[in-house]
Amino acid sequence: MKLSNLVYQFIFLVISLMTIYHLTIVGRKPMDLKKSFNEVSVLSPLLMVYTVVYLGLMIYDFAAREAFNLPSGMMVVYIALVGAYATDKEIRRWFGKEEPARAGSFFVYLWLLFFLVAFVIRSFKPEFMLPEELGAVALQVLAIFFGSKASKKIYDIKTGKEVTVALNRQDQIMELVKKRGRITRQEVMTAIKVSATTAWRVLDEMEKKGLVKQVGEHKDAYYVLAGQETP
Repeated sequence: MKLSNLVYQFIFLVISLMTIYHLTIVGRKPMDLKKSFNEVSVLSPLLMVYTVVYLGLMIYDFAAREAFNLPSGMMVVYIALVGAYATDKEIRRWFGKEEPARAGSFFVYLWLLFFLVAFVIRSFKPEFMLPEELGAVALQVLAIFFGSKASKKIYDIKTGKEVTVALNRQDQIMELVKKRGRITRQEVMTAIKVSATTAWRVLDEMEKKGLVKQVGEHKDAYYVLAGQETP
C-alpha cells in the first residue's frame, strides 16, 4: 500500500470519527459556545485524532517493515496530551464539575492489543520490527489510565458516592427478588448493567448482611429473600 493512500485513509477515518462525535455528543443539544467550549471539549476530540493518527502510523511502521520508519518525537506530545486530558478531567471531578463519561479506556485497550499482536508476530517472524516508541507509549498510557481510575476511586470513597451506588444496587436487586421471587447472577448483570464480578460481589455482600440467600451452586445458583423457604 502506498503511503499516500494510507494518508487518505487516515484523513477519511478522522473525519468520520469527528462526524460521529458531533452527531452523538454535540448534536444532542443546541450549541452554546460559552458552555460547550472548554478544555475537555477541545482535548477529547483532539486526543481522539492524535490517537487514530499515531496508532495508525505505528501499525503502518510495523507492517511495512523496512519500507517506512516512523520519525521519533510525536510520543512526547501525545503523552503530554493524554496527561493533560486526564488531569483536567480529574480536576473537574474533584471540583464538582465532572464531565459525562467518555470512551477513553477504549484507546488504552487498542494500544495494549496492538502491542500484544505485534509482539507475538515479532516472536515468530523476526523480519518484523516493533516500532521504537510502542512499548513506552503503551506503558505510559496505561499508567495515566490507572492513575485516573485511582483518583476516581478515592473521590468516590471520600464523597460517599461508592457507598451510595452500592446501596442503590442492593435496593434494585431487592426489588427484583421481591417481584420475581428469585434471581440469578446473570439476571442481576442485565438488570443493573454491571459485570459478572460486580454482580457476584454485590450479591455476596447482600448475603452476608442477611438480605438474600444463595440456593444451589455454580451455574445453577440463584438467590431468594433470606427468610424465604426454598423447595
